[in-house]
Amino acid sequence: MHREERGEYLIEASAFHLTDGNKWQPRLTMTRMACANALSKSQSFPGLTPLFETAKGAVRYAADLGRSMADEGSPRLKV
Repeated sequence: MHREERGEYLIEASAFHLTDGNKWQPRLTMTRMACANALSKSQSFPGLTPLFETAKGAVRYAADLGRSMADEGSPRLKV
């Protein structure tokens, strides 16, 4: 599990072990942190691809994706 704050977001990246094929799937949750006039709100991104041979590779991919979404204001990011 990897957690980091980036701008107004908390990025939580992890990996899920798939028993079919012994691969790791990246998991990502983005949380817009609470401020004076808004509560925190989270969005999950299940089922990310590609699959990875190691948990470390899957977590790194999810964290990099979260960073780019936060930095670029991705339209996929709804929170």
